[in-house]
Amino acid sequence: MTSVRTALALALTLTLGPAASAAAQPATREPVFDIGLAVDLDSVTVEPVGDLSLAWRAVDGNERALSLNEPLRVRRSGTQLLVEGVGRPRAVPLAILEVPDTLWLGDASDEAGKGPRFLWNGKHWRGRFKVFVNPRGKLTLATRLSLESYLLGVVPGEIGALRDSLLEAGRAQAVAARSYSLFYRGRRGPEGFDLYATVEDQLYSPVESERPLATKCVETTRGMVALADGAPIRANYCSTCGGVSAEVWEAWPADARSYLRSVADRGVGEGDHCALSPQYRWREEWTAAEFAGNLARFGPAQKVAIPAGGVGEIQDVSVDARSRSGRVWRLRVTTTTGEIVVPAYSLRQVLRRPGAPGSILRSNLFKIAVRRDANGRAGMIVASGAGSGHGVGLCQTGALAMARGGAKAETILTHYYAGADLRQLY
Repeated sequence: MTSVRTALALALTLTLGPAASAAAQPATREPVFDIGLAVDLDSVTVEPVGDLSLAWRAVDGNERALSLNEPLRVRRSGTQLLVEGVGRPRAVPLAILEVPDTLWLGDASDEAGKGPRFLWNGKHWRGRFKVFVNPRGKLTLATRLSLESYLLGVVPGEIGALRDSLLEAGRAQAVAARSYSLFYRGRRGPEGFDLYATVEDQLYSPVESERPLATKCVETTRGMVALADGAPIRANYCSTCGGVSAEVWEAWPADARSYLRSVADRGVGEGDHCALSPQYRWREEWTAAEFAGNLARFGPAQKVAIPAGGVGEIQDVSVDARSRSGRVWRLRVTTTTGEIVVPAYSLRQVLRRPGAPGSILRSNLFKIAVRRDANGRAGMIVASGAGSGHGVGLCQTGALAMARGGAKAETILTHYYAGADLRQLY
């Protein structure tokens, strides 16, 4: 079959290669982002919202067009991407592309993200879709949309349910998420987009998850960004800091930043802002065997050195060092085969929650002890901890409490990002 190179205008446009993102925009213009919705797919099925015309230009220069109001499937076949109508015979593709071409669904006007253009995975999504073959030979689906439209799907999932008394926390979250996006723009360039739509970056959800009050928080802070030395800050944020935030180097191997320093999560004469969080204080108990099993299963992947004879039986567990905010910096485990040292950057991944190996430890802010049996052998390992997440930057439950107490978004932001300059970029 003759190969067709497509350019879909208001449905499908062809470009060469999975370009990571639109070119950087001047500070006075709202930027656009490519958000990775799904990776390593065998096929992608999407449905346009309403009637769209599908047009392409063949390699012979002739243009062809047809009406499209049905689901569309894209799949790879050897060196080609086949574009098929879901209800049509596979023997007659609507278009054929050559790998590594990128398939665009929607025209440039869809990047504004004003309304959902496509139905994918049972939900409606904003923006202009693109499908391409990723470095592993599978398909990636991403959406290109304006930063403000992207935030409509980020803020409600990150800050949670809002009411009028909590709007200032939502506004602070919107500024933090906008700043985070600009700081990390292009972070996932090798994957062909800017940011994942998951908690690996920021959780981005479909139109069905958007909420009026969260939308209001985005709209009333439009273009507002936290800056340091004239550039958007690395605006990390977490669920619950546990009473004290962490410096950035405590959570990741990164240089210290003046605006990401450890601060007490309280005001003068007040208790901890995040004290009402269900994650504010917690307790975990492992059997010695389960604790050893976690070390053996998850330690090597986190580059934790295991003795040549294996983990052995647990004899003792102690904190070898703490970081500036009091979080565990090094955990020392003494076993019958030797000692195992678990560093801060690996700790939460290695010490999975008891009975839930898919769930990492809630935070590094904890005390730990060994409960022994009548013979003095380690029976249970007990951790008493505080907070949930890495603890760096804005504490979301703390922000909610500050808003409840009457604090404005600007006060909340400068509390957690000390010294940052708030400015409207566009």
